[in-house]
Amino acid sequence: MENSNEELNPLQRANEEKKKKLTDEHGAYFGSMSEDIDLPPEIESQFLDNIMAYEDAWKNAKRITVYDFLGNPIYRKLEELNDTEVTEELDRLKNYMNEHQISLVTLCDVDDRKLYRFITEELFLEEKDDVHIPGMMSCYTYEEFHPNHEYDIRNHSYDFMQSYLNKESDFYTTFMTSEAEKMDWHIHFREAFSSFLLCKFEISELEFDVEKAKVQFDCEFTGQVEGSNNSFQFLGNGTMTLLYKWDFWSVDKVNLPQGVVI
Repeated sequence: MENSNEELNPLQRANEEKKKKLTDEHGAYFGSMSEDIDLPPEIESQFLDNIMAYEDAWKNAKRITVYDFLGNPIYRKLEELNDTEVTEELDRLKNYMNEHQISLVTLCDVDDRKLYRFITEELFLEEKDDVHIPGMMSCYTYEEFHPNHEYDIRNHSYDFMQSYLNKESDFYTTFMTSEAEKMDWHIHFREAFSSFLLCKFEISELEFDVEKAKVQFDCEFTGQVEGSNNSFQFLGNGTMTLLYKWDFWSVDKVNLPQGVVI
């Protein structure tokens, strides 16, 4: 039960007013925060002040380039640098960016010269909100601008297989195309077994273009037959087809090796 204003001390009443303002102006939702989290009024007040400062900063922010956000740092053109200098300048720029609330990460290995070109010729030109809040970082990932399709296909294939053979969840469908999800092949096979144990999944060959990928893999897993003591072993080669839609790879078809009773 919520306390009435008469039962609250002045700081608590001020906190309730701050919550109401955040809800009315920014759509904030606190739920049963006051009951579930026993914060001292002084700590809660500072917490609410930080939220308000954050919301006000975003509300009034203008759009500027990353380069302007960083304070227009001086840098050398890529063509002026040899390989050793590129590495040194790249490290310097990345450290400077981190100190000024901009983080850049890569999921895969990227050549220093290529990464330096990306920062100075692409990332610096990107627009962002001109908001500087202590402790807050704006994070960028290189592959969001330049996808590494082989990396994505390999990881997506492996994640799908692990998820598909996990009977505790139906999350595997999120890895599939909408067309494949409507089919019943993946449902019938899975429902024939009460549990699976994946021992091996290795991609042996991979072919892809900008729309479609074909993965050949070696796998080994066992399935416990639903309502029976029998188990099947699936060992050998399989194939997986993935389609690239809306900047994302999705599984469209899977062929598994034949199973044998063990």
